[in-house]
Amino acid sequence: MLLRTRRRYTSEYKLHVVRYSLESTAPQAVIAAEFDVPVSVLGRWRREYVSTHKKDQKPVPNQGASKSLADLERENRQLRKQLERKELEIDILKKA
Repeated sequence: MLLRTRRRYTSEYKLHVVRYSLESTAPQAVIAAEFDVPVSVLGRWRREYVSTHKKDQKPVPNQGASKSLADLERENRQLRKQLERKELEIDILKKA
């Protein structure tokens, strides 16, 4: 039976990974895989980082909320137009 040796990470490496994960919109699992760190360890590092930093610093960005309302509405209009064209194409092909 193989015993796993426990990996040790420098505080600079931890800080780099945590800051990257807080600034990124990618899921924690993807980031953990990129840095070859278990997801649970990354989660613990993030909790420790957030709990130890002052309230007056920049807030943690809301992951996934990077698009503004105007951008989302514009994208919605474009997708509706595209859907309308595709439905028209399907109707024409059905009649042919």
